[in-house]
Amino acid sequence: MNMMQSEISQQPPTEVAPSNQGSWLALLTVAVTAFALVTSEFLPIGVLNSISADLHVSVGTAGLMITLPGIMAALAAPLLPVLVKNLDRRYLLLALAATMVIANAITAIAPNFEILLISRFILGFAIGGFWATAIALSGRLAPSQLPIAKATATVMAGVTLATVLGVPIGTWLSDAYGWRTSFAITAVIGFIVLLLGVKFIPSLKPESAIHFKDLPALLRINKARQGLIIILLIGLAHFSSFSYLTPFFKNSAGFDNATISSLLLLFGVAGVFGNAFAGYSGNLNVRYTFAFVAICFGIVFFGFPLLAIQPIGAFILTALWGFAFGAFPTTANIWMFLHAPHAVEKGMPLFVGFFQVMIATGALIGGYVVDHFNANILLYSVLSFIVLAFISIFTLSRGLNNPKAETNAMQCESSNF
Repeated sequence: MNMMQSEISQQPPTEVAPSNQGSWLALLTVAVTAFALVTSEFLPIGVLNSISADLHVSVGTAGLMITLPGIMAALAAPLLPVLVKNLDRRYLLLALAATMVIANAITAIAPNFEILLISRFILGFAIGGFWATAIALSGRLAPSQLPIAKATATVMAGVTLATVLGVPIGTWLSDAYGWRTSFAITAVIGFIVLLLGVKFIPSLKPESAIHFKDLPALLRINKARQGLIIILLIGLAHFSSFSYLTPFFKNSAGFDNATISSLLLLFGVAGVFGNAFAGYSGNLNVRYTFAFVAICFGIVFFGFPLLAIQPIGAFILTALWGFAFGAFPTTANIWMFLHAPHAVEKGMPLFVGFFQVMIATGALIGGYVVDHFNANILLYSVLSFIVLAFISIFTLSRGLNNPKAETNAMQCESSNF
């Protein structure tokens, strides 16, 4: 959820116009698009049980609704900016918004699970394409007097709202009116955004291009590779388990729908605080921040099967989980900005794809374990990823501290404004 906010919030703009023709309406239109996309991607987490029962598939199989968009987004994020490098970004954003509307509309009326998966695959194209281009355009979409950091923060506010409100409200709508209604409303929001985009988004001719040879920029730097290993291990642990959080609350803890919606809301709110914490702590020492995040995840995964079956334990551990996840992607991006500052701009599309691969692979692993064992086994299993991540922090990256260059730290701090 908060992941998409944080994975992009540190990204520097790659396209900045010398003369700004943007407006608040254009910027807010893209922010609402971000809200709709993030809600669309993670809404299945709150309605897996309903979809599983309605379409007669297992909960693990229903988890493919999270896996497939991640796979497609992982492909689209690095490839789309290269393949459409000469296309006016206005038309690209409008096309991606239209793709989101079509995908959610198909999901809402899908007669069977196969058609539903096709719609989710289509949605993944919109997700990957949007995140690979939208933040780079935020400075050009904004009014001329607005700093780029604030323009980026405005777009990412849509992601924060999706984290805190979008998915919990979608879950509530599903409980009250059915899961199809949730996706139908998301499609309507997307259509409104599309109409606003047609009116308010200005022409955005590309001013710089990313080539295929630029994409592996981060992989060429040793410190960046060390960070990627840690990020992969923590990311797999989170997405393997979080994708099936609602089935755990429903089937293992026996909570009612209102309680589950409250827990998801708490997760999102705690994530906002985690994001803010990482923005401060990561700039002091990103390695120790990663270690603290890993410890938080370890406490959550060890304690959940034992304590989260009771409301008090569930609320405490869910808040800690949300805090840890809110801090995780922000810390990941700060690591890259500090230790590979000159490679981030060109390597970010592939980095976005890397995160989407974690989402897809994690959901796939979690689905298999939930179907063949149970959610408790899944939570204990992902502890191994956290242990490996913790070991990596103090072996692979031993002695690796934040660079002293103040410019890098200021850049990361401003991106978390």
